[in-house]
Amino acid sequence: MASRIAVVSIVSNPDILIVGAGLAGAAAAEALAARGFTLTVLEARDRVGGRGFSRPFANGDELLEFGGAWIRPWQTHVHDACARHGVGLRPRASITERRWFRDGALHKDAPASPDDLAQHERCVSRIAADAVLLKKGEEHNELGQSLTDISFADYLTRIGAPQATRDLCSAWWTVSGNGDPARVPAAELLSTCGRGSGAPDSLIDVSADTLVGGVTLLAERMIAGSGASVVRSSAVTRIAHGSGGVTAEAADGRVWHAKRALLATGINPLGAIAFSPPLPPTQTAALATGHIGAGVKIWASAVGVPVGVLATGGGDGIEWMLSERLAKDGATLLVGFGLARSFDAQRPGAVDAAVSRFFPEAKLVAFDWHDWVHDPFARGTWVAPVLGAEQALAPATWGMTGPLAFASSDIAAKDAGYFEGAIISGLKAAEELSQFFGRD
Repeated sequence: MASRIAVVSIVSNPDILIVGAGLAGAAAAEALAARGFTLTVLEARDRVGGRGFSRPFANGDELLEFGGAWIRPWQTHVHDACARHGVGLRPRASITERRWFRDGALHKDAPASPDDLAQHERCVSRIAADAVLLKKGEEHNELGQSLTDISFADYLTRIGAPQATRDLCSAWWTVSGNGDPARVPAAELLSTCGRGSGAPDSLIDVSADTLVGGVTLLAERMIAGSGASVVRSSAVTRIAHGSGGVTAEAADGRVWHAKRALLATGINPLGAIAFSPPLPPTQTAALATGHIGAGVKIWASAVGVPVGVLATGGGDGIEWMLSERLAKDGATLLVGFGLARSFDAQRPGAVDAAVSRFFPEAKLVAFDWHDWVHDPFARGTWVAPVLGAEQALAPATWGMTGPLAFASSDIAAKDAGYFEGAIISGLKAAEELSQFFGRD
């Protein structure tokens, strides 16, 4: 798919270098091109899209998203981009059945045992109330308890969650906080719950659509429409910056120069670039902290499974699984999530066991995944802040430094971690650069 972008002759001295061809870089390219800037986009991978990665499943012809996928109804920037570039939306299949793996077995009746159900419901009500308060901007609930200065693990202890509730919340954590529960704020789950009704299960209701042709296609069309020169397989390792402009050097020794640069690699990959002179202390410290998102997303093809079954629980491994759609060959495609620390997709039998946990009636045909944690150009999944160090990802930390601007869904002022946040951040950085050039 990346071949759909023709690499035109490289602008030897463009106005702006954009390092990173994800949606943040793509959105910035569109906005800057509209203001008349000449642009060169440098992408470390052999494709565009960043942590949005659409490719065929298991070397077949079924195109799936191996990075981010769902967009929400209120996310106007990504909806507008899709409409502008002729990228259709595919509604998620309706949920037809709910399953819970709890108390050592699969259940279809309730999320908790009769003995635990009342306490479970109290906990879910507490989560929903806290989520709504956080959405309103409150940092404490009516009991005076902090909603922001507590880890996810400690939050579950505070609300007195029985094991079944912990397993349910842990499953939704894999698609929200996606990092060490003892180190990531509970606010990551609460803020995500607040996008629905407040209860964890409401998150599926707002996971509305995926992109027909994939987010890679959208990024391709956005960048192509900007007219920017694109250089793939150009991993920038050094950046010199000052009054004379910006010089970027790739790992293979190639060098580019421009008046200004927009760095849209994501926070963790940015930390692998050597800057001369060094970035200011606040930004240098922020890069040392980074984010600790470390989730796992797998796709599996199976027979004997109906579409629309949502299953959660187990407390480790793959904890969240949805029978998402039918494949062209008639099999069902399952998408699953877990934390990298407790699931290794390459371990023999691991995916088969994950599918069997939730779908004992299924026969696994094939599976596929992408290792984002060990991908040198991602170094993690979607953003997860370190408790007490949230300032590392604050937009205010990442204002322009000399001729350098920064953009990423990691540091977005709104919808951080989503495609929407990437576009918002890219547009903000484009505005900063335009003001710097006096073309606002």
